[in-house]
Amino acid sequence: MQFFKSLVCAVVLITGCAQAAEPDMVAEFSKDATYSDVKLSPDGKFLSVVVSLNGKKALGFVDRSSYNMVNAIQFGGEYEVGDYHWVNDERVVIKMVASLPWSKEPAYYGELYAVNWNGRMGSMIYGYSAAEQQTGKLIKQREATQGWAEIVDLYTKDDRKIVISSTPWGQDGNRVPELLLMDVYSGKTRKIAHGPAAYSNFLVDDDGEPVLAFGVDKHNDRVVFRYNQKDEDWTEVPKQKFGNDFRPIGLNDTKDGVYVFDDFQQDKMGLFELKLADFAYTEVFTDAKVDISSFEATKEGNNVFAFKLEDGNPSYALFTEKYAEAKLFKELLTIFPGEALHITSKTDDDKLWVVYSYSDTNPGTYYLYDAEKKSIGQLFSTRPYLADVKLANTKPISFTSFDDTVIHGYFTAGKNQTEHKPLIVNVHGGPHGVRDHWGYDGEVQLLANAGYSVLQVNFRGSGGYGNSLLRAGYLQWGDAIQRDIIAATEWAIASGMAKAGNVCIMGASFGGYAALQSASLAPDLFKCTVGVAGVYDLNIMKSDGDIPLKSFGISYLDQVLGSDQAQLDAYSPVNQVAKLKAAVLIAHGKRDKRAPLEHALRLKKALDNAGKPYQWLEFNDETHGFYSPQNREVYYRKLLEFLQTHLKN
Repeated sequence: MQFFKSLVCAVVLITGCAQAAEPDMVAEFSKDATYSDVKLSPDGKFLSVVVSLNGKKALGFVDRSSYNMVNAIQFGGEYEVGDYHWVNDERVVIKMVASLPWSKEPAYYGELYAVNWNGRMGSMIYGYSAAEQQTGKLIKQREATQGWAEIVDLYTKDDRKIVISSTPWGQDGNRVPELLLMDVYSGKTRKIAHGPAAYSNFLVDDDGEPVLAFGVDKHNDRVVFRYNQKDEDWTEVPKQKFGNDFRPIGLNDTKDGVYVFDDFQQDKMGLFELKLADFAYTEVFTDAKVDISSFEATKEGNNVFAFKLEDGNPSYALFTEKYAEAKLFKELLTIFPGEALHITSKTDDDKLWVVYSYSDTNPGTYYLYDAEKKSIGQLFSTRPYLADVKLANTKPISFTSFDDTVIHGYFTAGKNQTEHKPLIVNVHGGPHGVRDHWGYDGEVQLLANAGYSVLQVNFRGSGGYGNSLLRAGYLQWGDAIQRDIIAATEWAIASGMAKAGNVCIMGASFGGYAALQSASLAPDLFKCTVGVAGVYDLNIMKSDGDIPLKSFGISYLDQVLGSDQAQLDAYSPVNQVAKLKAAVLIAHGKRDKRAPLEHALRLKKALDNAGKPYQWLEFNDETHGFYSPQNREVYYRKLLEFLQTHLKN
């Protein structure tokens, strides 16, 4: 069912449907996904898909009987489509995202928009929209709400309603949400419960009644509350009962307990069960090597049936075969061996299912599974423009670091490798709790396509491999973490994957920091270094940027960076540039709030004072990284030019 090309050409805003004879691979790898987030309507008559149109996301509706696009919802002005849900057979609710005039990256500001598949009865049902900010004929303005909405539950008891949380705007850290039942046609709401603490998240049962609320306090500690329906009040669960990574994912089969992801009194993130009556807490499942990274749940009732584990390539632990989704998922694992899988949606009668799969060489593909016919057919490729491009395989690796700690990562061999074996060490951001994953990565594929091998390292501090490895990165930004990255590079050279003296290190955010810090600590190892949106002076981390503004921001920075002045100075790349031998490229967005431009300006000044040459790339309309495909392409061209100058290929 490869009809996606005709769908794009059917939308008048799309131009240039003909395939170029000689594609520009830099431009191709810079593009956003054409299609994403494919779902079935509950009755199966329609498929919905988020489509990238002229740099903005629209929502397309496809008649499943003919596979013709019958409508597309696209907003004018600054708005575009974010996450969305089918509420009933005709109506979807969309989280509106908007890009401000000075920034390319859209953000969610709490507004919900509802519309029928045919474009009728479209209205903003929650949020604040001033009269002068009309976004087109589709939007019928309602009473302004100065708040932030999150969809909690689709409320199967009444297909006109959903359950949302509503958090009021405010400057202080005490914004307590309410749990509301909302009519998706009128926008009218009825209060279900008041949150027990600031920034609470809610878990509800099949009837939309609150079960748990959870969040963090001002000390960045997890707080959990059970709802008492009889008293219509909350009871706090004693903190000694659970861990600080407590995250409820659904009710158990008997509805007397809640399944939770947690690392309570153990190293790895596992599955626990919390009994609601007496708060008894028991471990259900934990993998010996890695954290549970995600889960699969039924579309009705949110019953958990499988877990994703990422010890190198992804694998799955099937928790139960009780549900229709579980039985199908087990079958799909045999149909798509070696692929990562997710069921996005199904029809109410369980006859039709949309399945998403991806791998290192498959950027993502959506399929329609027909349970009656036992057949499966392709719907959309997320990046159809890469259909004829041979992508490089990404392989899991592991090595022993400087202190005998086992570190994991990934290696992607460059295309048409020469005897020079050029290597790019591509460092992920974060650093804490973030990790590199196996799967399609456009930047990795760009580099591999250009002939460069790519090494990705899940150094200490990274997520996915247990709490002890994560916490081993605390207070070690400029030392042990960098020594892991350096050890990985030396291991790759010793293993014959790269040639000494022909290695560059690069990264974004913390990766940009690490690219400069590692190149200073091991000046003879790296020929060049690239920092994108990096933090380069740790002394301003607690005063500049958006992290200190968060309710737990300062306590988090104290935990991971500390306050030892001598250490902060030593771990700041701005103070280490005299040691640099590598060529330097700095790229930064002027609107970056996470790592403000001041970091890059201080690095620039330090390089000037030390007489070190560098190349500078500044974007006036970018925030933390590159959201705009056009800006991404400018950066990628500059990057390849820089690499070609300093590495043998």
